[in-house]
Amino acid sequence: MFRPIKGAVRRRVSRREFLQRGGALVAGLGAGGLIVGGGSTIVSTRVQAQSSDDAKWKQFSGSKLVFMSENTPPSFAIRDNLKAFYDLTGIDVEILTDDLPVVQQKVGIDLRGGSADFQLNYVQDKPIGAPFAEFYADMSKFIGDDSLPQDKDGYGAEAWFDNFLDACGYYYTRDRLVALPYDAAVACTFYRQDLFEKMTKDFEADYGYRLEFTKETTWKQVNDIAKFFKMMHEKDNSIPYGYAQHQGSFAWTTQLDIQRMLFAHGRWTDFNVDDKLGSRTPGKTNWGDPQSVLIMEKFKEQADNSHPDNLANGTLQLNTVYQAGQIAMQVQYHEFAASVEDPKTSAAAGGKTAYAPCPRGEPSWIVNGGEAVNGTNCGIGGIGINANASEDLQKAAWIFASWAVSTNNQFSVLKGLGGTPTRKSVLAIPEVGAARERPTAMPNALTFDAVYDYGILDPNFVLGPKIPKSNEYHQILASEVQKCLAGETSPEEACKAIQTQLDELNEA
Repeated sequence: MFRPIKGAVRRRVSRREFLQRGGALVAGLGAGGLIVGGGSTIVSTRVQAQSSDDAKWKQFSGSKLVFMSENTPPSFAIRDNLKAFYDLTGIDVEILTDDLPVVQQKVGIDLRGGSADFQLNYVQDKPIGAPFAEFYADMSKFIGDDSLPQDKDGYGAEAWFDNFLDACGYYYTRDRLVALPYDAAVACTFYRQDLFEKMTKDFEADYGYRLEFTKETTWKQVNDIAKFFKMMHEKDNSIPYGYAQHQGSFAWTTQLDIQRMLFAHGRWTDFNVDDKLGSRTPGKTNWGDPQSVLIMEKFKEQADNSHPDNLANGTLQLNTVYQAGQIAMQVQYHEFAASVEDPKTSAAAGGKTAYAPCPRGEPSWIVNGGEAVNGTNCGIGGIGINANASEDLQKAAWIFASWAVSTNNQFSVLKGLGGTPTRKSVLAIPEVGAARERPTAMPNALTFDAVYDYGILDPNFVLGPKIPKSNEYHQILASEVQKCLAGETSPEEACKAIQTQLDELNEA
């Protein structure tokens, strides 16, 4: 979702270049070959249900597909292993990677323009899936098609971790399957266990309880910890700050950051809609109510006790601050454990970091009568197929998508680049089970207890809002939250400003 691979070669391909390439001649296609879209080709051989598995895999041999993806571990690992897919299918796949905002822009132009330069897309749940859902092929037509190869573990909700298929596969209805879960970034708490143990006596003297982090630790206690470490840092600058938020320029992660705290307190949500499916007509927002104002006040208090670069630290920068030993705790996405545990780049490696669920709601901060939960949110990246592509191109793309999310591929990514699986079957592999305890060769597995066994399960899981104008929503929220944190507006003014703009945005 968010973590770029160190040293990876990224290739930016402009819209102009793709249009130019779309008009180029491709020689030597042979019978049945034709040029389709931006550099893609399709060659097909008829197969039947009774055809061999090998024939089904190879029915589009000689074809070429283009996959536009965010620069996350699965795409780099799969790109390094494309020969295996080519040997299996005879299909050539070009994988283009870039930062998520660039991917969103390029696939949006392609989808809405009626083109199919990228037959395969990285479908991040809210930034890409929510606004563009109608432009993707319905994958359910390929599931159970006995002329196509099928994954033995299936594609139903039970094959994936809880809530994952809903998160990136379905938008506004379960009548159409837009994407298969491809990678995941789920929030959990990273904290310096070594510093917590070292400083607990001083903390206990001031706050009356141990300095530790468990699934029962509340957001109020997180604020206590941030305040304590800031005070200690002012006495001795060798002691890090306690905490920092996800602010910076990436609006979506700013929205996710405050959403966790809001949902933890009474399972508050922005709109009264199905949080898993979202809604094309979300109606009036809940922003501006007493619960949102109270949590904005607490979020501002937290910011005031955070790392001094708080407003500049986006998700990537925040993780760098943690790795550099400048903060003792962060709520971060579990895919970052691989970098945190790298002793070559991280001062927090070597058993110093422990992982726990997201903080729990503080009962005294709940005014809406709801329950306190460990509000956990995420970005679940799917792999989807451009509906503008021809039927044969869609089928060839399905073969790649199915192969890309297979158990074996996800296991390879986890072992190699530190990916984050979406299939439950990966956790059943004995090697993965052993990797969940130190010492481990798969650092991301250290987060699995906090994430897969707890955080993503109801009632802790929050996804939304999935709305057609989700990206505009993220910008409104990030702008007003950051104004409040900078002291330009009060918490109540910020919440009311969000309310007004969201109701105007959704014509509610």
